[in-house]
Amino acid sequence: MGGRIAALAVALALSAGPLLAHAQSDYRGRPIYSEPASGLQMPPNCMVEPSWRMRLSNADVELWVVECDRLARLWLLKRQVVEMVGANQARLRFQILDDQPLPEETAGETLSVQCTGASGQAGGFAVIGAKWRTIGNEMRLTSARSAVRADARAQKLVSAGVSNVECVRHPQREAEMRRLQQGPR
Repeated sequence: MGGRIAALAVALALSAGPLLAHAQSDYRGRPIYSEPASGLQMPPNCMVEPSWRMRLSNADVELWVVECDRLARLWLLKRQVVEMVGANQARLRFQILDDQPLPEETAGETLSVQCTGASGQAGGFAVIGAKWRTIGNEMRLTSARSAVRADARAQKLVSAGVSNVECVRHPQREAEMRRLQQGPR
């Protein structure tokens, strides 16, 4: 009987291994390059949509909601211009400063960066466990389980009060940006 239990435990560990390894993987320190001709060079099986990115004003830091192998993640990245290619085109390098995997969330839906501080603070806030209410062409945040903000000085994600955050999504604009990113068909 003890041998069967041990064999079952080994089988379960082997089958859960890849999933656990992925959930535990950390992207901190990884570079991501952006080329004008080819776009972002994301890690394998990772994607980010334009409406899932938020650039902090007055800082070289961005906050992204990313989906890697169907797992939502929140990344804080440092943006650096590598080379100017033209008057309005540059090669960019992003370095991932902080990485929070959020397995219960859906990128762009329950996990969103379309937020600002309630007292007029600039962007750099994300909500986790978000619920939305449609008002005309907008979706306004009605509740969230928690919130974080990008701390550019400390170069990490820190906890923020949900009551200090205002979020508005624009589904039509998000769909248009998604369509433009996919290019002509």
